[in-house]
Amino acid sequence: MTYALMTSADFNQNPSKAKKAANEGPLVITEHGEASYVLVKYDDFQRSWKKPMSLLDALADPSPRSDKDFEPERIDFSGRDITF
Repeated sequence: MTYALMTSADFNQNPSKAKKAANEGPLVITEHGEASYVLVKYDDFQRSWKKPMSLLDALADPSPRSDKDFEPERIDFSGRDITF
């Protein structure tokens, strides 16, 4: 998921620009170079953060929250006695 960045000074000077950016995706507002707040559309907030998502909904979600591939941790069997 892509997101836009805006400084808190820019946000204070031009909130309309911030709202337009939030229509495209989450807008991260920074203070002194550190992320402080996130501005999202209310519909996105309700859909993503208000209620837990079922597994079926998560699998059917056309815009997943993360683009990361699932990479499970490898299991190490060293030090274990295995008999067949």
